Amino acid sequence: MNDYDVIVVGSGVGGTAVGALLANKSLNTLLIEKNEIIGGRCSTYEKNGFKVDVGVHSFARADKGPLGKILEMIDMEGAINWSIVGQGESQWHYKGGFHGFPEDLRKFLPKEDLLKLLSLINQVSKLKDTSKLDEIDVKSWLTQYTTNSLIHRYFYLISGLYFVIPYHHVSAGEFIRCLTSLNKYQRVGYPEGGCISIPLAYIEGIKKRGGKILTNTTANKIIVEDEKVKGIELDNGEFISSDIVISNAGVKDTVNRLIGRDYFKKEFLQKIDNLSYSLSAITLKLALKKSLTPYKMVISFGSENVEEYYSQMSKGKVPDEIDYFIPVPSNYHTSMAPKEKQLLTAGTMLPRENFEKNKKKWIENSFSTLEKVFPGLSENLLWYDITTPEDIDIMYGKESSVVGIAQTNEQSGINRPSVSLPIKDLYMVGGDAGGWGIGTELAAMSALECSNIIIKEKLVKK
Repeated sequence: MNDYDVIVVGSGVGGTAVGALLANKSLNTLLIEKNEIIGGRCSTYEKNGFKVDVGVHSFARADKGPLGKILEMIDMEGAINWSIVGQGESQWHYKGGFHGFPEDLRKFLPKEDLLKLLSLINQVSKLKDTSKLDEIDVKSWLTQYTTNSLIHRYFYLISGLYFVIPYHHVSAGEFIRCLTSLNKYQRVGYPEGGCISIPLAYIEGIKKRGGKILTNTTANKIIVEDEKVKGIELDNGEFISSDIVISNAGVKDTVNRLIGRDYFKKEFLQKIDNLSYSLSAITLKLALKKSLTPYKMVISFGSENVEEYYSQMSKGKVPDEIDYFIPVPSNYHTSMAPKEKQLLTAGTMLPRENFEKNKKKWIENSFSTLEKVFPGLSENLLWYDITTPEDIDIMYGKESSVVGIAQTNEQSGINRPSVSLPIKDLYMVGGDAGGWGIGTELAAMSALECSNIIIKEKLVKK
């Protein structure tokens, strides 16, 4: 008899979610995490009275999307207190002012181009099957309707915000699935206590059903015999047996390190080797003496020329004015910062290549950009933390990626890596396999997909 029905390796949103879903179906579940703190990219730490996310987050669809659906399925609906972005609480900073986008695009677009954009949005909202658009990138798809530089800049920004890759690499099908689902619910939110509240709620779901959580515990190997998973070996040599192993450690790390390439066929290994990741990022967490903005979420950009902006970064140059996605956690929940103080978080995608040699310039231009958006920022700064591509690489590996496997044409829809690996009872969850969605949505969707497969197989066996 095995020690556990299921072992989950890694405590990101995908790992904690699938653990909770399976524990809720009475499967004896163990989740192990190599770090002391759970959550992966969805973790939060405390500093000088501020609660600071490791990443930069606002959550698409919030309780109405897969993150909330999982809580409903494990009978924990309401376990997270969400603050939702209301009318006028999200703004774009452009040409020195704050604007509501896309509604304020009419201020900057010729009437003909505005009508083209409205027609495009109308057509998108009526699409029943987006899979046909998985073979074309967003830039090529958009160019069929308009070449207006500001519209292209807008779609470039949205693509980067959703997927952390430029719009000429993003699957148009994936883009439209995410855009229409978000527009349907008109709901972006943030959890009280920081983003770690999401995996913590799922952890409680595992414990409630008798599951076990081990932190500071590293899986050295996933053990395979006769083409079937047998369990895991810890770095101290201890063996723990299980019917099923689910990895939240990333597909390349799982295949190459935790299992070993000898267990897979050449064709599968070639596919794994060819997978590409999302871009990396620089993120800033800024603790302020007082409130500088009433908004919950700000997106800032300068240059209207997409090609010029991305070309600069690709060549290793730092744009003078940097695109920034800026959630304000303390405007979502006052508990995120001490009384009368404010916490800003800001992130922007960038290639990891050439970053280190330009690190000083990236930081300088980041602060000058944010000072334009929030005048008085520097004089009201208590302290700041910066996360660079090198930091992301140390924390998570995966070539410093922010999301995981990039949602390109070759890696979206039916081309997405499967949650089922070609070894019996071995599965993947997280941003590297299955699902669709924006950031943590993607991880949650993969957990739903994986748990459905496992539960059906268990029912068939019974």
